[in-house]
Amino acid sequence: MIPADAPGRQDRAPRKNLFMAAEIEADGVTLPVRIRNLSQGGAMIEGAVLPGEGAALILRRLQIELPATVVWRAAGRCGIRFGEPAFVEEWVAGRRSPERMFGRGQARVDTIQAAIRSGGIIADDCPSTAGAAPDGRDLDRRLSEELAYVRRLLDVVGDELSDDPIMLQRHAHTLQNFDLACQILGHVGAILGAANRPNAVAAVTLEELRMRLLRKPAL
Repeated sequence: MIPADAPGRQDRAPRKNLFMAAEIEADGVTLPVRIRNLSQGGAMIEGAVLPGEGAALILRRLQIELPATVVWRAAGRCGIRFGEPAFVEEWVAGRRSPERMFGRGQARVDTIQAAIRSGGIIADDCPSTAGAAPDGRDLDRRLSEELAYVRRLLDVVGDELSDDPIMLQRHAHTLQNFDLACQILGHVGAILGAANRPNAVAAVTLEELRMRLLRKPAL
C-alpha cells in the first residue's frame, strides 16, 4: 500500500496494478525489482535493495527504460516519478510499440496479461525481420531479455499458487524454492545484460548465489 503521505499521492494519474519483473540502475549498480503499479507519470516498485528518497535512477524492462526520481521509500517499496511519460502497454510488452498511435494499446495490455495467466500464446503484432546473426554482446542482451521474460511467467505462476491457501499450506517449502529460483533467474539475467558484470555480481542480494558466482565458500 502506498503511504498516505506519499508526495503527489492525491494528484497522481490513475495507475494500473501490475506484477512485472524489471531492473533499476542507480549509481552505476543494476538491481532487480518488480513493478507493482504504473501510470504515465510514475510507478511503485519493490525490491530487496532500493535507493533512498530523492535518488535518480533508470527503470528498465527489456527494451524499455525511463529516467525517474524516488519520491518515497518504505518497507521494501518505493514510489518513483518519471522524467517523461510512460505507456503501460509498452512496459507490459517490454518494447516500444506503434499500437498506442492507433488506439489499440490497452487491448494489447489486457491480451498479454490474460495470456500470461492462462498459459496461452502471446501473439506478436510486429512484423518479423530477418538479419545477420547477433554478435556476442547483442546475444547476451537478448538472452537476458528472455530470462527476464521467463521469470515474469514464473512470477505469475507463483502468485497464482500462493493465493491458494491449501497449496500454500501443503507446499510452503516448495513455493519458497520456486520463489528462490525466480530470484536467481532475475539476478542471472541482470548480470548477463549488464555493461559492468563485476559490479552486477557484487550487487547480487542473494548471498549464496553471489558466493557461488565468485567461487567463494559461504560462511
